[in-house]
Amino acid sequence: MPKLLGVLESQKQLGGASYPPTLDRLTELTGDTLAVTSKALNTKEAKGRVLLSRAAGGKKKPAPETTLVLLTEDLQAAAQSDRLLEVQLRSARKPDAPAVDLAQLPKGLVPAIGRAFKAALHQRIAERRLPRTIGALPGKKPLFFFLEDAVLPAAGAPARPAAAATDGAARRTAPDGHGNATSDGHGNATSDGHGNAAPSGAGAPAISFADRFDAAFSSLDRASGRLNYVTLHALRAALPDVPRAAFDAELAALRRQRRYSLDPSDGRHHQMAEAERDAGIMEAGNLLVYVARRDDA
Repeated sequence: MPKLLGVLESQKQLGGASYPPTLDRLTELTGDTLAVTSKALNTKEAKGRVLLSRAAGGKKKPAPETTLVLLTEDLQAAAQSDRLLEVQLRSARKPDAPAVDLAQLPKGLVPAIGRAFKAALHQRIAERRLPRTIGALPGKKPLFFFLEDAVLPAAGAPARPAAAATDGAARRTAPDGHGNATSDGHGNATSDGHGNAAPSGAGAPAISFADRFDAAFSSLDRASGRLNYVTLHALRAALPDVPRAAFDAELAALRRQRRYSLDPSDGRHHQMAEAERDAGIMEAGNLLVYVARRDDA
């Protein structure tokens, strides 16, 4: 228990996507097996200090990847968190029914969390307050869905077709001397050296580093099973035109905005390759190699 509580406290300090951790993630962080961690959480001592979002025990035990583990004093905060909403929506959605009724989202939660969570959902609808990755349709039966499941206009799509070049051929343009990117004449975006890219087409808005980073993170996270953990190495590779110094400066800005957090590798479950270590950022003696999207952004 002391080790388990210590891990929970440290994850709480990290905040964002780090807390509350799933039962799966807590097991990984403690270095124990799922059976050992589950047994520790079922002790009398643990039940007074720790709460599982889904009921444990019985014939059908809660799935470790969808069960959050939190300190009892954080019940209300967890019920109102983006993290719980994302975990519940991910668990409830189906490929042929990606939008989920509000009434279905609290299912599986222990009563105390379920009641607070349902009230928080109604409050979200009233305040039109949702995570960046989730949308909702209000009404008698509000529906929640992931934006990645919705059909939306392409980011930066022009309102009307770009005017053709007057000479009948695509014109190659160069940077304007102020660090702004332009098209290469073949429909490809070029970077301004700060991670921003400009799509071709007159009047088309520049694509910011933040938008490109969000898209790269979402794509890589989806491909790795939506664990909300992507290596810096993979993200740098996804934005090859951004110089390292510019990448680090822009990522630091996103961290200050509490949109992303960085974590080190404990080395127990994945042996980092040299390239992955080289892509990391050293801070306070820790080599930070993983990026996680914060739920409180």
